[in-house]
Amino acid sequence: MKKRLLLCITLLFLLTSLTGCWSKRELDELAIATGLGLDKTENGYKFTVQIINPAEVAAKTISTRTAVTTYTSEGRSMFEALRGLTDKAPRKVYLSHIRKVVFGEELARSGISETLDFLTRDHELRTDFHMAVAKGMEAHDLLTILTPMEKIPASKMYFSMQTSRDYWAPSIVVKIQQLITQILSDGQEPVLSGVYNVGDLEKGSRLENVEDVGAPTDVRVDSVGVFKGDRLIGWMDQAQSKGFNYIQGNVRNTAEYFTCKDDGSITLEVMKAKSDKTVSIQNGEPHFNVKVMVEGNIADVECEVDLMKVDAIKELEQSFSKQLTILLNETVKDVQEDYQSDIFGFGDLLHRKDPAYWKTVKQEWDSTFPEVDISVDATVEINRTGTISNPYKLDKEK
Repeated sequence: MKKRLLLCITLLFLLTSLTGCWSKRELDELAIATGLGLDKTENGYKFTVQIINPAEVAAKTISTRTAVTTYTSEGRSMFEALRGLTDKAPRKVYLSHIRKVVFGEELARSGISETLDFLTRDHELRTDFHMAVAKGMEAHDLLTILTPMEKIPASKMYFSMQTSRDYWAPSIVVKIQQLITQILSDGQEPVLSGVYNVGDLEKGSRLENVEDVGAPTDVRVDSVGVFKGDRLIGWMDQAQSKGFNYIQGNVRNTAEYFTCKDDGSITLEVMKAKSDKTVSIQNGEPHFNVKVMVEGNIADVECEVDLMKVDAIKELEQSFSKQLTILLNETVKDVQEDYQSDIFGFGDLLHRKDPAYWKTVKQEWDSTFPEVDISVDATVEINRTGTISNPYKLDKEK
């Protein structure tokens, strides 16, 4: 009897200590946002969210309703603009599933540090979303474009950026903690990928855009924006963006087009790329050296070359190494001359290598960086030539 009484008292005590789902929120009470666009206005900010229509995402039959809806509000602060959505959206906007945050170019050029405060301070936002800049346009306009294949445009941008990084290399995936670290760093400036539309913007927001097999309007990711502090100062083109990623060791897989000695071209599928940066102090001046090692396979031959000969392969490797070296050195020079922004992190490398010397140049690094000596040397190694030996034209002549 005493044991039963003791058990009952214990159970009652446990029941009083249990917390219920006091903070629960049902799905049908929330508007789940997957994309967030931030733009600058005269008096503050424009806040655009891309909201999922769950019934359309899960639908098995085609309807005339879109899978997402966008809502826009303006406010003097980010949070005021967010709460201003309540008089437009039928439910409270839920930000925990954001996959893409896009800054309008005007906002990016004026500075993004104040918006980053909101994005890191709000407890609902996670930190695994991708960040980008709407190149030459407002983020609001970009989020209104409906995309084929992916019903949710924010997911399309998310996966396109990952695919571009993994298989083409002119873009870079940046998350919020990495961006903040680079902004606060003394020796490295931030970069963000650019996202923009191709085609008629008005047509892109209509359902007909995803009903046409050719999709008249689409979203592209193929360039990198250069920052100084928290401000966007310019854009690298596609070749420069790939060059930047080679130097940073970010290239995983891509295609490189090389010209042959006489005529024609060979395309190399890059399978592996590494980068090694070093610095030395000579006569009181820093000298940086970057070695880029590339391994790849022959993917396409449009010139006369005998791939069965070892000497021919070695000659191609030397030619490819020279061409890539020129591209990478031009990329560094262009950044030094046009932007004067150390997006490569050479200042951070100098800081880690020689902290005492870094203290002497830290304050003037912005003006010193454009003049420092930076040498890039690329080495290309061909591993495989494909499933055939020589080009069909050369085999026919034999």
